[in-house]
Amino acid sequence: MSGGGERLLLLRSAGGLWGVAQEAVRAVARRERGYRVRLAGEHDLHADDVVGVVEGVAVRPAGGAISRYWSEAAAGLAVHAATPLVVVDPERPPRFLRVDETESDDGDDRQADD
Repeated sequence: MSGGGERLLLLRSAGGLWGVAQEAVRAVARRERGYRVRLAGEHDLHADDVVGVVEGVAVRPAGGAISRYWSEAAAGLAVHAATPLVVVDPERPPRFLRVDETESDDGDDRQADD
């Protein structure tokens, strides 16, 4: 990802704002507590709230300095509406954002397509 302007699905979870490349999102399902974001990879994400899809977001590489504070993989960093966010690597999302597979999936899928 580079600074050309990405299309991201933004979500709130674990007290922060997160982004994931919209093309990696297969569906969004409402759950009893929040949402399940189905990704093309093997892991799905839990979101407390889905903000929506935004276009033209400049995503920057996370760089080595962040690794001192952030041990998870990240696709990059960005700022949207004056709020910093981590862009999630859909193949290796942070463990604390992954859906707990022991929970029941009680939602109806909503397709991520516009």
